[in-house]
Amino acid sequence: MICTALVPTIETFNLPIFLFITPMFLFSGTFFPVSNLPAWAQLLAQALPLTHLVELCRSLALGRFTNAALVAVVYLAVWSAVLFPLAVIGMRRRLVR
Repeated sequence: MICTALVPTIETFNLPIFLFITPMFLFSGTFFPVSNLPAWAQLLAQALPLTHLVELCRSLALGRFTNAALVAVVYLAVWSAVLFPLAVIGMRRRLVR
């Protein structure tokens, strides 16, 4: 929603997708394990919220709720607590104009 609030036109909406969303999919362990990545990419992956969401989904799907899944829940809750108000403020500014 933050991307929606920031892009000026629909033609530029692909820019945040290519710059942020696609790299998140590549580094988050969605398609291959994060442990196969180089050390610098593993650090980058741990900073991305999608990595923690993938970890949480895998834990729930396999029925193994571990400490890593608990860390993922906390990490996602913090990201949500920070970014949700920013998204609401941005969308209000865009829609109220």
